[in-house]
Amino acid sequence: MNNMVIVTFLAAFVSSAIFAFMTIYTNMKNEKERFDLQLQNISSYSIKYPYLGQRTFADTWDPSLVNNDEKYQRYEAYCIMIFNFIYDVYVWKKHKRRKVENYIGIRSWLEKHKKYWNNPPINSENNVYGDDFKKFVGIYITNENEIMQGCQLTNKEG
Repeated sequence: MNNMVIVTFLAAFVSSAIFAFMTIYTNMKNEKERFDLQLQNISSYSIKYPYLGQRTFADTWDPSLVNNDEKYQRYEAYCIMIFNFIYDVYVWKKHKRRKVENYIGIRSWLEKHKKYWNNPPINSENNVYGDDFKKFVGIYITNENEIMQGCQLTNKEG
């Protein structure tokens, strides 16, 4: 009888362990698929409006143009998508720089769109991202004064 209880207990334990592993694996896979879809949406947006991904256009960013020019309104939306995506990946990858870099081309995005990061729209909410994320962005943006100025129009917390 004792052997039967032990066998039953072991079988239940092994089943629970397998179920837990499969649940974790499925959740991780679903999370990656969600991020892949977000990345695909950002790419589709930049394909539809190719100027958004061009350095020459990004360098013309001026927050005062958002209210008067549809191209800059799109660019603002594009940058918000990029920075929110980077933030989400940063959290997903548990603040590990190399893991973020292995998943997305963060360096080229941040170098290209740093003028937006440093000069957000006038009506934006400053300091929405935490200091930790701003320092992370600052790794890729060379001027240290630029690090703490970054902000977004969303309610993401760092």
